[in-house]
Amino acid sequence: MKIIDKLSTYAALIGTISVIGGGFYAWGEFNTRLSAIEGTPPVNLQPLHTKDKELSKDINDNKIDLIDRIKKVEDKIIPVDLTSVFKEIGKVREEVAMIDVPTLDTVMQDIKEMNAIITRIEKKLAILEKEKEVLAIEIEEIKLESNNPLSN
Repeated sequence: MKIIDKLSTYAALIGTISVIGGGFYAWGEFNTRLSAIEGTPPVNLQPLHTKDKELSKDINDNKIDLIDRIKKVEDKIIPVDLTSVFKEIGKVREEVAMIDVPTLDTVMQDIKEMNAIITRIEKKLAILEKEKEVLAIEIEEIKLESNNPLSN
């Protein structure tokens, strides 16, 4: 057991030293990269400033052009007198108001009356169907009597 304890102690010691060494290595790499970045000359932003001025000039020119176009369109607009249209709308509203719209009660009463009429028609049709069956049976009896030589 002593050997295993010693080996695990050595393994933990080696692992700790490796981790500390790796940290120092990463720190060194970080400093190397930082030194490389600090050694490069600064970026020249002057071309961006000149382009920004050109863009703002273009935008202002476009605004002026757009305003001129709007003025031209406004000059072409012809005012229209809508009083006659409003008078016609008023007439239509009056005509619509005069239309007699049936109430729900009236419609329900009409439906009940139609249902009563349909019921009467159905009863009459049933009676006619039965009469038709009776007549068909009587015709059949007459045919049988006429074919029977002994019935006379």
